[in-house]
Amino acid sequence: MKLEELIKKELILEIIIFFVGMLSISLFYKDNLLLFVLLMLYWVVGIRFWHKRHDVYFYITGAIIGSIGEIVCIHFGVWIYVNPTLFGIPIWLPLAWGLFTMLIKRVAETFVRIEMK
Repeated sequence: MKLEELIKKELILEIIIFFVGMLSISLFYKDNLLLFVLLMLYWVVGIRFWHKRHDVYFYITGAIIGSIGEIVCIHFGVWIYVNPTLFGIPIWLPLAWGLFTMLIKRVAETFVRIEMK
């Protein structure tokens, strides 16, 4: 398979994962534990079969920084979550921040590879 086809397939996979994550959050946001387990499952499967080692650093950084930003905004009354569990945020939110931070990185890398070819 040509490199161009592999890059396109990777980009499509990344977009699908984004929409699966968004759909899961939209459908299951009221059930914190279920959504936490689903997002953790996506991460475990992704890290096992698809992600590179350095993606872990982006995931963890996104989870931490995104969650801190959410907690600060909630503290100052910018918004609230309907089903918070800790510090005003749902338990699954750090996983969502990590997933989407890592996906943005991966999509950006894919676009760079497209431009370099």
